[in-house]
Amino acid sequence: MSLARLASSGLLVSGLVVSGLAVSAPASGAECIQRYAECLVRASDFDTWWRRSAAGIDCYLDAVYCLRAAYG
Repeated sequence: MSLARLASSGLLVSGLVVSGLAVSAPASGAECIQRYAECLVRASDFDTWWRRSAAGIDCYLDAVYCLRAAYG
């Protein structure tokens, strides 16, 4: 399935919102790091390695997005 089809169907936008990538830009990078730490704590509560790993990757990507918005 092409990315254009995903974007046109609205799945991509809803997926970004659900995953937490659609966050407002913070005042500083410290807030991004705090969110990252809290996200990792929540990710550690999942029952399987795969789910914890996927959630941890989502946390990382959210943190990168947040830091780029703060300092970019």
